[in-house]
Amino acid sequence: MRTVEVNGLEIGAGKPKIAVPLVEATTGALVSAAKQACQEPIDMVEWRLDFFAKIHNRAAIIETARVLRQILEDRPLLVTLRTKNEGGNYQPTIAEYINIYRELIKSHLVDLIDIEVLQPPTAILPLVRLAHNEQVKVIMSNHDFSQTPSATVLQARIERMADLGADIAKFAVMPQSREDLLTILRVSLHHADLTDGIPLVAIGMGQQGKIIRIGGEIFGSCISFGTVGKASAPGQLAVAKLSEILDVLHE
Repeated sequence: MRTVEVNGLEIGAGKPKIAVPLVEATTGALVSAAKQACQEPIDMVEWRLDFFAKIHNRAAIIETARVLRQILEDRPLLVTLRTKNEGGNYQPTIAEYINIYRELIKSHLVDLIDIEVLQPPTAILPLVRLAHNEQVKVIMSNHDFSQTPSATVLQARIERMADLGADIAKFAVMPQSREDLLTILRVSLHHADLTDGIPLVAIGMGQQGKIIRIGGEIFGSCISFGTVGKASAPGQLAVAKLSEILDVLHE
C-alpha cells in the first residue's frame, strides 16, 4: 500500500494518525476547540463544515479556515462538508457543494478535503483535478450509519474512489455483529496487501466498531478519529485514551 505525505506527516505507515473533528457552529467556538485539541496528542484536525452556522457566508468560511490554519501550525487541516445523505448536518445543492470546496482549495489554507464518492462524477472529477493542481490531497469517502455492506460492495467502492483520483479512501459503516467486524477487517487487510493501493481509512461506528478504530496498524487503516469534546460519529474514543491504546499496540 502506498503512503501519502501531508506537511511532513506520512499517512499510511506506522501507527494510525489521530484526527480530531471540530463540529462547533461558530468561529469563536472552533478557535477554542482547535486550541484545546492542539494540547492533546493529535496529528491532524478535521473541520466539519456542515456544522458551521455561517456556511452560506463564503468570507466567513475562508476567514475561519485562515484562523484555524494559524492555530494548527504544521498540523494538517482536513475540511469536510458531510451531507445529510451520509449522516452530516447539512444538505447543499451540487453547485453549492462544488463552489464551497473550490474556494477552499484555491485559498491554499487547507491540506485535505473530503469528497463523497456518491456525488456525481461531474462534481467529483473537476474538484479532484483542481485539488491536485493546488497541492491539496483528497480523501474520498462513503458512510453507512445503518449497516455493514458486503465485502464485495466495500471493495468496489474503494476501487471506485481510486479510479476517481482519491489520494486516500475512506469508508465508515455500522457493524451489527461479529461477522460484520470480520468483513471490515478482511476488506482492510486485503487492501493493505495491495502493493499499489492508496491508503485506506476503515471505520466501524458504534460500540462494536471501537475495535476497528484501534486496530488500524494491524489491519491497514491509516487514520483514526478521536474526540476532544464533541464527537462527530458514534463510537469515537477520547483522544488521550485512543493515543494510549495505539501506543500500546505499537510497542
